[in-house]
Amino acid sequence: MVSSISKAWYRWSGWSNISCENYFQNDILHNNSFKYMTESTGISILHVDDDSAFAGLTSEMLSKQAPQFTVEIVMSPSEGLERLDTTDFDCIVSDYQMPHQDGIEFLDAVREDYQNLPFILYTGEGSEAVASDAIAAGVTDYLQKGSGMGHYAVLANKIRNAVESYRQRERLQASHDRLRQIIDMLPQLVFVKNEVGEFLLANKATADAYGATVSELEGSTDADFADNKIEVEQFRAADRTVISSGEPTHIPEEQLTTADGNTRVLETTKIPYDPVKTDGKAVLGVSTDITERKEREAELERQSAAMEAAMDGISILNEDLEYTYMNQAHADVFDYDADELLGSSWRRLYGDNETVRIEQEVFPVLESEGEWRGETVGKRCDGTEVYQEVALSLLDDGNVICTNQNITSRKKREQELEQTNTVLRTIVENLPVGVLVEDAKRDVLMANDLLGETLGVPATGDQLIGRDCATAAEELKELFVDPQQFIDDVTNRIERREPVRNEELTLVNGHVVERDYVPYTLPAGDAHLWLYRDITERKQREQELKRSRQFLRDTQEVAHIGGWEFDLQSETLRWSDEVYRIHGLKPDADVTIEDAVEFYHPDDREKVRDAFDRLTTGGEPYNLELRIVTGDGGTRWISTLGEPVSDGDTVVAVQGTFQDITERKAREEELRTVRDQFERFAGNVQDAFFLLPADYSETSYVNPAVRRIYGITPEEAYDDPMAWLRHVHPDDKHELLEQVEAQRSKSPEWPIKQEFRVDHPDRGMRWVRASLDVLDDETGSPSRLAGITTDITEQIEREQQLAAQTEELEQLAIKYASQYRTLFEESPVMTVLTRSEGGRPVIEDCNGQFVDTLGYDADTVIGCELTEFYTSESADKLQSGGYAQSLAGEFTDEKRDLVAADGEITETILRSVPRRTVDGDTVGTVAMYIDISERESVKRTNEQLEEFASVVSHDLRNPLNVATGRLELLSDECDSEHINGLKKALKRMEALIGDLLALAREGKAVTDTQAVNLAALTNECWETVKTNQATLVDNTDGNIQADKSRLKQVFENLFRNAVEHGQTDVTVTVGELANGFYIEDDGQGISPDERDDVFEAGYSQSTDGTGFGLSIVGQIITAHDWQIHVTDGSDGGARFEITDVEFVAS
Repeated sequence: MVSSISKAWYRWSGWSNISCENYFQNDILHNNSFKYMTESTGISILHVDDDSAFAGLTSEMLSKQAPQFTVEIVMSPSEGLERLDTTDFDCIVSDYQMPHQDGIEFLDAVREDYQNLPFILYTGEGSEAVASDAIAAGVTDYLQKGSGMGHYAVLANKIRNAVESYRQRERLQASHDRLRQIIDMLPQLVFVKNEVGEFLLANKATADAYGATVSELEGSTDADFADNKIEVEQFRAADRTVISSGEPTHIPEEQLTTADGNTRVLETTKIPYDPVKTDGKAVLGVSTDITERKEREAELERQSAAMEAAMDGISILNEDLEYTYMNQAHADVFDYDADELLGSSWRRLYGDNETVRIEQEVFPVLESEGEWRGETVGKRCDGTEVYQEVALSLLDDGNVICTNQNITSRKKREQELEQTNTVLRTIVENLPVGVLVEDAKRDVLMANDLLGETLGVPATGDQLIGRDCATAAEELKELFVDPQQFIDDVTNRIERREPVRNEELTLVNGHVVERDYVPYTLPAGDAHLWLYRDITERKQREQELKRSRQFLRDTQEVAHIGGWEFDLQSETLRWSDEVYRIHGLKPDADVTIEDAVEFYHPDDREKVRDAFDRLTTGGEPYNLELRIVTGDGGTRWISTLGEPVSDGDTVVAVQGTFQDITERKAREEELRTVRDQFERFAGNVQDAFFLLPADYSETSYVNPAVRRIYGITPEEAYDDPMAWLRHVHPDDKHELLEQVEAQRSKSPEWPIKQEFRVDHPDRGMRWVRASLDVLDDETGSPSRLAGITTDITEQIEREQQLAAQTEELEQLAIKYASQYRTLFEESPVMTVLTRSEGGRPVIEDCNGQFVDTLGYDADTVIGCELTEFYTSESADKLQSGGYAQSLAGEFTDEKRDLVAADGEITETILRSVPRRTVDGDTVGTVAMYIDISERESVKRTNEQLEEFASVVSHDLRNPLNVATGRLELLSDECDSEHINGLKKALKRMEALIGDLLALAREGKAVTDTQAVNLAALTNECWETVKTNQATLVDNTDGNIQADKSRLKQVFENLFRNAVEHGQTDVTVTVGELANGFYIEDDGQGISPDERDDVFEAGYSQSTDGTGFGLSIVGQIITAHDWQIHVTDGSDGGARFEITDVEFVAS
């Protein structure tokens, strides 16, 4: 409502056109710049997703899509709510499926405190139900995660649109509040009333007039607060007329009896208004208090009556008979400028004898009769006498109106008529106004060429002479905005024969002319003189001056500038309210000039006393910045200005301004401190800083490092702003000069980054990187350039080394892949790689052993479902859960029957484990089929499998060790964001190879056992495991019968599991049981509902683990015919108990 009222007010309230227009222009400019602000300012995003890998990828892709995005990742909704309590974010992007609390529940929690904050649900759970729930909960937008890169652009666009919309709403609300504040600050009465007379809106001025608050008045009627029933009924009648007719009305004068009992005269405009948010019609009113204006008009009417009674010159004298007003015609009689005589006594214009006569003969008559007419002899400025006809009128307030007419040159005016006409014609032609003279018959006697130019018609003065003025007026009337009014005014002026000056007329071409009408008499009868002046430029200057004055008043109010005045005669001091406020005093405090000086800080009193003495005695102005001590004891910095007020050559008073500049002084001190700190910092850094105008015309600032970077001194940089190019490599200089010229001629994309070479006179050829950005002035136009240049020679060299070493690693990876493929093909058992499609196994690759054994062609097998090569019974086992168990990480060691191409059944033992990506995502399985069609071949197969394991250990680990060593050398020589990723991938390869070897061996039965000392084995295994700060407690001394090498793997895997999942200072304890032993730690433990899963292949609580460690432990324990159980440790950790163990003597 406030915004629409302001716009309606702007259209109908003429007095406020300028201020409202300025406001709306500013508001439009602000809104138009919003899009630019959103694009140029940052957008802070809170991303909530329990998948750290996907969240990290999303963050990186968003940053690439929009550099202004800043993404913070949290792993759970609870952590997201904690971050919202401490940090401001522009948008939330949340997953849907998360532990403990899903995305919809998180959205509900956010909306409790952040109703409008953009919230985008970004989820892999794409269903209409989820989308419907999200919309019902108030989600801003919804996007399903995709597999390609394109959906990140969609997500970035949705974020940008949501934030832009959110900021626009915030901006509109701020604009609404600002408009309401402006309306409440206006001195005019602004209100909206509905059909029953209730106030829908009222500003503070309206509420003050009724003696109520805004909240009290809104919802009430005039009758609830006004006592004058006649006024109330007049208000209601005008309101009903506007509402019923739908037409605005202007009420030149109406009365309002205010709450303090005073009657004020109002000028009111009322227009029909649609309240939008409520039903029915309403009226918008704007009332201006014109009480003082009416009083001034009454006074003006009295002065106008006196002026009309005068002859040629007119002046007004006060009770002391000093001139307070004088027109130039009056002053011309004495050959003075009117301004010279204001404030002077009438005696200045008369000789001594005439002064005595006037005092003795004229003033007694004036005092007794109230008026006097007669002749006097005055004195011109050159001392010569001038005769004049004078009329004096004594007013009730003691002022005297004096009219005079120079009669000295009456006889001298008689000149030959022809000469007079010639001179008159010359004058008329050269006057800066259009002139038209018509006689009593309304024929044109005289006109000049400027008349036609002023009115915009192609007619010279000679062409107009002799024409009928009435006919010409009819022809010219269409040039005016109101043609009929033009004709009526001309007719009225001629009939009334009253002089009219400065009458404004508007032409249809937009020009404004000012017209004077002067009736006079010729020997042949009445005549009429019309003067036309084009005042279009003057009106424009007046409007500009009016806007400037309003701006000055607003600025003084905002800047809190007070004023003071000291009368030297009465020795009285006057302060404005702002001066009292700055001193910490109430406006009614009695302050003398001595008190005012005492308020100044003791260290500044002599300075202000000295300046004040020079001002009062010699009229010397001052402008000082000093300290005062306020009434509450605080110290403030102020700026005070003093100027003389003179009567002639005498200083009669002094006045000035008083402004609180404490905050400015504090900012200046802070700026000096920051500048000092910056200069100390810039003087000690290795990078070159520089600051210069956008046109490169001079160097504003440069730090000493310019010598190190560019090989020039700071003095050379200040003398020549282009000196930095002096040592730039010739092959780079031309391109840099073109970029400089482009920056001068057009607006490039900032910031600009440049890399080029400098042939340094002391340091040789160096590579540098210059970063350049633009600094805007207060209008938003580029004004200065700021930049920093860094020596990147070492970085360039490291990058070149990195490229060479990266290529070497890539070649090594190709070799490694080739060797892996060879080993895969040469495997002694049938091996198949599957991928899961909808839970069904599809063959992605297989080795030659598989196709050769079954008699198929490899191209025929790849892409088929695995069940096509199973017997129906084996296929049922696979489809009923066997494949799902393998995908879930359960180690599969079961019999499977395969169907060969010729229909023969091949009996096999299947060993299957999950196949995962580097990020740990399960994509399929690795299946090994051991042909057991002939039982006697089992031993040979085991031997081949052992041989395969040895080959894998040698041929895969060797290139892997080479790659790891090369990577360590590379990390020592240079720094790259890719190194950590390579380390992680190689480490995972090593773990996978180790686990695959163990997996290939663990199915073997334990046949070679020996007596193993638990204490010795415990210490030996502890030394081979990276234990960090962990502690071992060994409580064993017995011997058991076991395969030592495989039992050692049990201890190493359990030690490693405790260290990797516990604290850095975890304690691991090994002890004996009645029928076995245990290994426990005091770490985080394993929850009861997960203890049955820990021995399944692929199970891991770490994103870096392979998931085979505990599965291998379980297989080795089973191979020994032992039992293993997981329970709680003595100190809260995990405890692994191995039982059914045979103890033996040493």
